[in-house]
Amino acid sequence: MTNHGDHSPEAHAAALRKAQAAGVFADNADVIVAALPDVPEGHVLVAVVDHTHDFTGTHHVAQTEIVERIPELEREGWAMVFTDGTDADGVRRRAEEMATLARRRAEMITRINARKS
Repeated sequence: MTNHGDHSPEAHAAALRKAQAAGVFADNADVIVAALPDVPEGHVLVAVVDHTHDFTGTHHVAQTEIVERIPELEREGWAMVFTDGTDADGVRRRAEEMATLARRRAEMITRINARKS
């Protein structure tokens, strides 16, 4: 994972990959929302996109275990957390926010590195 002080080519590429992953979440909004009614009380739905940008499904995670379980599910990919009441437009909106922030990060890295040259 990169931090905000990392302006390396790897950080730039990671931001672009994250923006691409956001599109995968958006493309699977209906699948994500269809899984929400089955989420037990006290749990959230975690949707996962792997490092190859494949949607790998959803998981029920206890709210008390989010901090431990999400990194396990993400591995080298990405995860988004959803709660009951989220609709497909909400999934797409959050995915677009994720993509926008990631693209802005990539653009910022490009500008910073251009000034260094």
